[in-house]
Amino acid sequence: MKSDNQTYPDRRPLRRQPQQKRSQERVEKILDAAAIVFDEVGFEAATTHAIAARADTSVGSLYQFFPDKLAIFNALELRHVERVYVIWEKLLRPEIVQLPFPDFIHTIVTQIQQLFEQPTSRIVFTQFFTSPKIFKNIDDSFTQEAIQFMAKLLKKRNSALTDKRSKILAEVCVNSTNTLILIALRSNESHNKEIIREIEALMRAYLEADIGDSTINNNSNDLVKKLASLYELNPRQCFILKYASNNQEITIKNCEAMFPEVSRRTLQRDLKDLSQQKLLLPKGNTDQRYYCLNCKLVNL
Repeated sequence: MKSDNQTYPDRRPLRRQPQQKRSQERVEKILDAAAIVFDEVGFEAATTHAIAARADTSVGSLYQFFPDKLAIFNALELRHVERVYVIWEKLLRPEIVQLPFPDFIHTIVTQIQQLFEQPTSRIVFTQFFTSPKIFKNIDDSFTQEAIQFMAKLLKKRNSALTDKRSKILAEVCVNSTNTLILIALRSNESHNKEIIREIEALMRAYLEADIGDSTINNNSNDLVKKLASLYELNPRQCFILKYASNNQEITIKNCEAMFPEVSRRTLQRDLKDLSQQKLLLPKGNTDQRYYCLNCKLVNL
């Protein structure tokens, strides 16, 4: 599948672009409704009347923005691509790339899982493998774009990977994952979850030798191990120190990105504890506070 970001303005499948907030909200409501209808009955069986009814609007109102159901579907393609780009940008952040290997893989798979929990991405992805001719904004080269992204992500985690090695790893990951996702989306909820778990297990087993923690080990790990033993730090605090060592500083936002399931209050307490033990040194005012590793610890 392929996207061409620069051609989006020329490819918008709307009769007219909504200018007012109310019109923009109406378009989004129509797209939300269409995604659900397409997801439930498929593109062929869906009708603009059914979409309008689900959007709680008139067919005439729908036709103000979209000439037909194909134009609506083409708009959903763009929505899916935009959401994929948001995920890619998030995964490339240092606080994700530098996570412990199991957490790094889990984060990637969780992002994929959450993407396909949305009707828009489910219908766009599955429809591509049954009716690719209806697509206007996505084609096979989007898979190549995904492979290029994955290669970049893997190399960002382990800079020692050659371009050739990162490319083949990415190619296997993307193509195998796409195949398994398609199986998962065509399965019942229980089997879907089983497939997702197997995708994570597969990626961990396949990638550990190239980007696992032991492979990308560096001096900061030895330092953190010593500090963890001396100060009885928990695993989360250890990783906060490791991140600060590798990146010169860390903020509460970095911590939230690394540990999305942990409350902000708990993370603030971790930073406070590390500061009180003089392992991290707070800098800046309250609104823009960041923390640096205590340089005196480097030669510990």
